[in-house]
Amino acid sequence: MIHEQQKIQIRLLGPLGVRRLDGSWVAVEEWRTGKTADLLRILALNGGRPVRPADLIGRLWPDASTDHARGSLRTASSQIRRVVRTDCVVRRLDGLVLQDAWVDTFYFLQAARRAAVAARGGHHLRVLATAQAAEHLYVDDFHAHDDDSDWAVSEREHLRRARHEMLCDAATAAFELHRYRECLDLATTAIEVERSSETAHRLVMRAHEALGDVGSALRAFETCRDHLARELGADPSPQTQELHLRLLRGDSA
Repeated sequence: MIHEQQKIQIRLLGPLGVRRLDGSWVAVEEWRTGKTADLLRILALNGGRPVRPADLIGRLWPDASTDHARGSLRTASSQIRRVVRTDCVVRRLDGLVLQDAWVDTFYFLQAARRAAVAARGGHHLRVLATAQAAEHLYVDDFHAHDDDSDWAVSEREHLRRARHEMLCDAATAAFELHRYRECLDLATTAIEVERSSETAHRLVMRAHEALGDVGSALRAFETCRDHLARELGADPSPQTQELHLRLLRGDSA
């Protein structure tokens, strides 16, 4: 078994960061081309699973001739090995694979899944601890050199959805533990990720109410309604409107 200390470290959340086995970090200019860096990103996102050359070419060199694209793929693969100073990219029968690498997105998604399982089981403290560890990994959204490409957008949205769901689970757990300030912070961050998230907006409203600030809870509803109108052209759901009416009436939860 290869220990983490014997793996290269790849950070995809935020600026691309690659730490070699000797502890040194790869400088941005060492990649030479953005395509080379994107090849590393794609292989790293696949968590040690092989990626077919045709799929890589389709994402990175869709307009190139077959021979030119294959040559570019070989060159970029060699450049990754040269820069990282290890044979981290290997060819297998079913494609190219990045081996012996610690990748932040893999561990983030793993933690997000553990938090979801803990939330379903009602293990509130475990949810909060797991979400905190995952948030430490999430420095910023995933970006690529070809940032508007279908594959980059898809990966970024996948990671953002996982983060949003985890933050909502964590905010709910904090509320159930009567940690209302923490609930408010987590739900507010979830709204920053997904402005039209009614789950997060309701948690903000409930946290303000629990803290004795009904005025802020009512303003949070107006913010929710504004975001939904702008983002989706929709009104708040009956569940959110019911919470709003209860707050207006001054009924206890």
